[in-house]
Amino acid sequence: MPEADFFQKLEAQYLQNLPFVAYRKPVIGRSSGEVTAFLQQDDQLIYTEDFSESGFVFAPFDTSEIKAILFPENASENFIFEQVVSEGFPTPVTFQKRQNPEEKRSVHVELVKKAVEALKAGEMEKVVLSRKEMVKLDDPNPLKLFNELLKTYSAAFVYCWFHPKVGCWLGATPETLLKIEGSRFKTMALAGTQKYSGTIDVNWGEKEQQEQQFVTDSIVESLKSSSVEDLVISDPHTARAGNLLHLRTDIIGKISNSRNEIPNFSIKNIVSALHPTPAVCGLPKEKAKEFILSEENYKREFYTGFLGEINVQKNVQRSRTRRNVENLAYRAVKIETDLYVNLRCMKIEEEKAVLFVGGGITKDSVAEDEWQETVNKAETMKRVLFK
Repeated sequence: MPEADFFQKLEAQYLQNLPFVAYRKPVIGRSSGEVTAFLQQDDQLIYTEDFSESGFVFAPFDTSEIKAILFPENASENFIFEQVVSEGFPTPVTFQKRQNPEEKRSVHVELVKKAVEALKAGEMEKVVLSRKEMVKLDDPNPLKLFNELLKTYSAAFVYCWFHPKVGCWLGATPETLLKIEGSRFKTMALAGTQKYSGTIDVNWGEKEQQEQQFVTDSIVESLKSSSVEDLVISDPHTARAGNLLHLRTDIIGKISNSRNEIPNFSIKNIVSALHPTPAVCGLPKEKAKEFILSEENYKREFYTGFLGEINVQKNVQRSRTRRNVENLAYRAVKIETDLYVNLRCMKIEEEKAVLFVGGGITKDSVAEDEWQETVNKAETMKRVLFK
């Protein structure tokens, strides 16, 4: 489908106040990527119970309060367009930086200090603290903002999600929660942040390395009790996401006893084990989550939740071997689940965008540095808002 027709259909859906999601997976090492849309045909609010359905899910940080919302594939119009993307990463955009009020800075600094005290007392090993920031928009059209995100962040999962009974969210997240193809799965541990300054050949301090090891160890331990086997864990390496760098470890493995079926029970078990990850919550998970819910003084909603495809059929071109030619079997259908952590995101509220940013806190964290990290992360969205 031509790009103009794609956005015209999205615009019509939005004006009719009907649910939709449009998204593009990270485009790395390729000159183009598929931008996909699910257009739900009514405004019913549908939830997934056990991840056995096929479609697109959108889940909050606190799943005990709100369930994951589903746009069912069989009740939605689905279409794509092929977007040509620039090679590499975008050239940094110069924009007028908005100053944060001193009150916001002092509140976040005090929150971090309180967390550091709890960490030093041994109550937790790590906790991830966040804040929100309101930005007035000259043009609040989410589809225009989505188009800018597509052009700006090729290495991220970029999306625009709307439901009239929930709201409108956009984002460009660098973090995979879970990818499943058949019986194979992949996830990542992502922690540590510093500004990109022209190279990914950088040094990481003890605080960042310790935080990364916490995240990796916790994810691996959770997976071992979730019907998975044959875990392979990469060495930590530097990964770029827009104007930021992170420490990343890739983790792959196999889902036990899938027997080539859609392993719905395993998807639910693995998602429950992974979410919320130590990179967005902390360690131990329950104690960190309790601290977040009691001390952050605002509701994260879908920030640091997860989103993406579940049990979606994909056609795969098979190699034309002699045997395949004889059997006329050139294509195969596989079932994929592809979920991402909802970072670097915003919620559109009338004429404003609500930005959500945070960072991991350990006993060695410096409160002023943690505030600056949230300022750096907010720039990811502001580069699109203030063009």
